[in-house]
Amino acid sequence: MGTLSTISRQDGDAVLLVCSGSAESESADALHRALETTHTTAVEGSARTVIADLRGLEFAASSCLKVFVSWLQRVQKLETAARYKVVFRSTPQYSWQRRSLGALAAFAGDIVEIRAEASS
Repeated sequence: MGTLSTISRQDGDAVLLVCSGSAESESADALHRALETTHTTAVEGSARTVIADLRGLEFAASSCLKVFVSWLQRVQKLETAARYKVVFRSTPQYSWQRRSLGALAAFAGDIVEIRAEASS
């Protein structure tokens, strides 16, 4: 497993965040910064959707999952007109994704969609 890598870019009315490697505990700060940048880009660009492509993310420690929870809380606190949907692209290859993303969807189901797809 490699270290966490993130790439974010705006594409029309969506922002794409691609995470790959392994989000170990020591990656939490880097993940937080990536999600902050993604959130700011989405809000300032009036994005309707953020697509978080996690198909290349082999592992995420609980500390990194907490970073995702904090991000979703920030999205939920936005005014309705500024709120965007978060689509998590996942793969059945990594069983942690089904469990953990399912918990995120249960927490923030009003803004979260999970799409299980083949790995990229």
